[in-house]
Amino acid sequence: MKSTILRWGMGLLLAMVVISGAMLACSDDKESTPAQTESPASPTAQSPALKPDGDKLTMYVAYGGPEIVAKKFKETTGIEIEFLTMSSGEVLTRLKAEKANPQTDVWFGGGSDAFIEAASLGLIEPYISPNRERVNSAFRDTQGYWTGISLVVVGFLVNEDRLADKKLTLPQSWAALADPQYKGELIASDPNTSGTAYTTISGILQIMGEEAGWAFLDRMYANIPYLEKSGSGPAKKALAGEFAIGIVPDPHSSLISNPDAPLASVFPEDGVLAWPSPVAIIAGAKHPNNARIFVDWCLSEDGQKVLMEASPRVPTTDIPTIEGVPNLSDLNVVAYDLVYWGQERDRVLSEFNKRYPQYQ
Repeated sequence: MKSTILRWGMGLLLAMVVISGAMLACSDDKESTPAQTESPASPTAQSPALKPDGDKLTMYVAYGGPEIVAKKFKETTGIEIEFLTMSSGEVLTRLKAEKANPQTDVWFGGGSDAFIEAASLGLIEPYISPNRERVNSAFRDTQGYWTGISLVVVGFLVNEDRLADKKLTLPQSWAALADPQYKGELIASDPNTSGTAYTTISGILQIMGEEAGWAFLDRMYANIPYLEKSGSGPAKKALAGEFAIGIVPDPHSSLISNPDAPLASVFPEDGVLAWPSPVAIIAGAKHPNNARIFVDWCLSEDGQKVLMEASPRVPTTDIPTIEGVPNLSDLNVVAYDLVYWGQERDRVLSEFNKRYPQYQ
């Protein structure tokens, strides 16, 4: 069920990054692209001049398994992580309130749209890690304000038993979800409350164009009886066998967590929507060197493996994935324009709510 391999067209991929840089840039981007890198960073590369500034690092976390990350990082560096978990929105609110006197060193995980806003407000500072070239340019800020450490990918979680009972075919693309055979058997989340759902809708508008995209969404939503509030809701419904198909983030993670369940994951061949989950250093951090050491570690081969163990997401680098996690090169990933669709959010949601009042 793997989709075709994406042949990365650098012009398309850099479009998102150029727009992001235009919002934040104070100078030209001096970095080379991954294709121009003369020699890859070593698996444990760290800035040579970095010396720990103490044995502690504090961070706000919007990422799964932070206790695993903290344990492995301390084993490697001797630096102990103290963390608070919260949503991206909560992190952003805290950082705004604490701007004059930052209370943490690192922001680890969350929505890249929130990191873009944080950079524009001067809440995070740039850092070009020696391991940064391992990350595709589409998943890192041009000025170094943030770098993606993993990807959230949107796909389909399919309950194979229910699909067989209903005599339905396995959908392999977004286009397939408009087929009337799936009426009442497709479940999704609400874009007003779910980042997964908003990315799905805006991503389809990007893939198909707005006119054709909305026409497709009209047909797809005709198959969806109601919406879940969170992005995790459709996965639970598909797992329970209440629906044949759920539109979910990281569908492979449900298979990993439920190896005996009759589940299949599908990454749509007409475009996998994905957004990076970044790491960034807080402006005015009290342990800036420890923060840089952490960023270096997150992007190292060892760190990337630990992050997959903590939360089985697709890595932003080309390292071999753990069992059950798809390789980035096997996914037809769309160069989703984070900045543009972030700016268009209110307009898109207004149109959604007008077109589908049955969900209000």
